[in-house]
Amino acid sequence: MDTISDLPDCILLHILSFLPTKTSFLTTLLSRRWTHLCDNLQHLHFDQNQFRNGNTWSDFSAKKRFLDIVNWIISRHKAPPIRTFRLTCDLNQSDEFTLEWFIRKVLGPNLEELNLQLSSICWSDPKVAIPNGVFSCTSLVTLRLNGGHVRIPSPSAPSCRYHLPSLKTLQLYNVKISDGNLEEILSHCTALETLVLDLVCRSGEEGQLSICFPSLKSLHFKSYFGETLRLLVIDTPSLKRLDIQVVSGFHEIRVRNLHNVEEANINIAKQSFVLGFLVELCRIRILELGLLTIDCLPEVPPHRIPEFTCLQRLELTVWCLDTRYIMNMLQKCPMLKLLALVFIIVVPMMDPHPSPKWEHPVKVPTCLASHLQVIKIKGYFESRVDREFFAYVLQHGLVLESLDIQVDRWRAKGLFPVEISLLPRSSKACQINFCWI
Repeated sequence: MDTISDLPDCILLHILSFLPTKTSFLTTLLSRRWTHLCDNLQHLHFDQNQFRNGNTWSDFSAKKRFLDIVNWIISRHKAPPIRTFRLTCDLNQSDEFTLEWFIRKVLGPNLEELNLQLSSICWSDPKVAIPNGVFSCTSLVTLRLNGGHVRIPSPSAPSCRYHLPSLKTLQLYNVKISDGNLEEILSHCTALETLVLDLVCRSGEEGQLSICFPSLKSLHFKSYFGETLRLLVIDTPSLKRLDIQVVSGFHEIRVRNLHNVEEANINIAKQSFVLGFLVELCRIRILELGLLTIDCLPEVPPHRIPEFTCLQRLELTVWCLDTRYIMNMLQKCPMLKLLALVFIIVVPMMDPHPSPKWEHPVKVPTCLASHLQVIKIKGYFESRVDREFFAYVLQHGLVLESLDIQVDRWRAKGLFPVEISLLPRSSKACQINFCWI
């Protein structure tokens, strides 16, 4: 008995809103009732991969059929207005006007989410222009644009002003934007809570970017092409999660009001910028320092590194086991419970950087004697000079529960696990676990 068809339209439409649009339209095989429902869907989710039929389509025919289906569904759509539009597909140069037509068709006073994942094997200049109406859609809550073929042009007329009072999530990945437009757009996102700027390419002369939002809770900023930015300002008193990666190109980075950040990933190549962030993040609970940061910090005098009084988890991405720097960091983290070391090797068979000679600390870090429970080491390559470090943490780790070592099998010496396992431990609960990758 078909009992689900007896439910009211509003409930059935709510159920269909959680399904890919292709799956929703398959219900039209059940009865005409479902055809009526699909014509009134408010949430449209299209993924090109879900429309492939095994390997029977060529890339060209598969994409063409997919876009024809999307066009057919959007064209026959009836009231109520569309609230969510998600599109994932590959692009050719001939698709630019089709994509722009899709965007204009779904735009309306009720649109809450626009999510475009557009990929291409061609790295030519971006062609799909996001209509200005997207950035004056007062109902929009989530905007995600991803793809090297996407560009955000300047307003088509002085009267086309940006206005996004409801926008809470803005995510831009590999998007080209005209000079000054990014700053202008951000200045009109008064309710923003999540911001992602990942490899956003700005044209024009040097300028500055200010990320100053009293409501922002999560910020991800990644730039390998910062030569057009003279100054980056971050002032976010409500921020909880920070992920920032900057290789070079900025003349200055100013940070303020990061005292509420609970979790951060810092990967910056300039020492003065890193220290500025660390001072602001001294009350953080979870901290990850990337390889660029680790490369520029070991030579910093210990007194310039702030004390992280609330830090419970510390992850360091490293070339080698720089025990002096690691011990200095432990001295600054009295409440640390978990230490993770992630080893990076660019070329699989490349010889690792030699570990600096072990220097016995003058003082046992407070966390090692009272709080540190877990040490995780990932991608480790064995070195005899590191034995003293392992012996030290096992001897002074009074509450240590596990030492987990993931060994690079290409550099495994064979006797290393046995030697470490035989080292004396002060914590009877401590387990030493090995695995090979």
